[in-house]
Formats: sequence, C-alpha cells, structure tokens
Amino acid sequence: MTHAPASLSRPVAHVPGYIRLPGPIIRGLLRAGVPIGPNRLVTVRGRVSGEPRTQALAVIEIDGRRYVVGTFGDVNWCRNLRANPGLEMRLGGRRETLRAVELGTDQAARFFRDVLVPGIPRMPLLTRIASRALISGYASDIVTDPEAAATRRPVFELVRAS
Repeated sequence: MTHAPASLSRPVAHVPGYIRLPGPIIRGLLRAGVPIGPNRLVTVRGRVSGEPRTQALAVIEIDGRRYVVGTFGDVNWCRNLRANPGLEMRLGGRRETLRAVELGTDQAARFFRDVLVPGIPRMPLLTRIASRALISGYASDIVTDPEAAATRRPVFELVRAS
C-alpha cells in the first residue's frame, strides 16, 4: 500500500482528558504484561524532538491484519507515526518491530465499512465491548458515514518491518 496519506487536510485534534488521565496507570500495567483488552504499548519517535514517545493504543486485529485508528482525530501519536512510521509494539516482555502504513481516505472508508464494523462480532469479548463503546459513544460516524469518518480519523495498518 503506497497511497499518499489523506491526513494533510485533517484538523489537529486532542484526546479528551478522561482518556488521558488513566494513561500512566494503563501504561504501567501494560509494561508489566497485564492484558487490557486490545491495548498495547506503541513507541514511536517524536516528529519534532526525535525522542521515543510511548502510548497505550488499541490495536485492532482482524483476519490476521493489525490496525490502529485515530479515534479522536489527528492527534499527536498519529502525526508522530506519520512522520516516523517505524515503531515498537509491546505487551510485557513481548516486543515487535513494525512499520505503520497510513491508509488513504478511500481505503480508510472501506476499512471502516467492510472490515472494522463487520469484524467487531469476531473480536475477543473485551475488545468487542471497547470497540462498540467507542463507536457508539464517540465515533458513531464510523458506522453511519464511513466516508466522512475517514476524513477525520486516520487509520494505520501495522506491518512487519523489513
């Protein structure tokens, strides 16, 4: 997939405080290897500082492929990942070196419509509950208008680094 990112025109967004607040606790639990639904620690270099930045992100796995979605828009981790697509993903001591490939808006709309929404029933229970809660509570446009959602919510596929 070598399509130009569609995010160049996306407005800058911010993750709500109620999501950021428990971040340090969640990162500590994930570092210790405690599984918290689909969440994994994702470390990518900052686009300005070049320093490693670690976030707890929901990694969606469907049909053997893994994705991360900027549910809250084009937030810092999305912009960092776009600038520096190499990343490390971990849960406890298990680490993987991956590369992020941003989907274009048409691909992201197809992902929401044809992969994510139909794939939710096949996800593990905790992942299914979290996905439905986020979609119904904050990102309902993923279901109701995937084309519009794709213009506001970046999607990255995570592939093995070569």
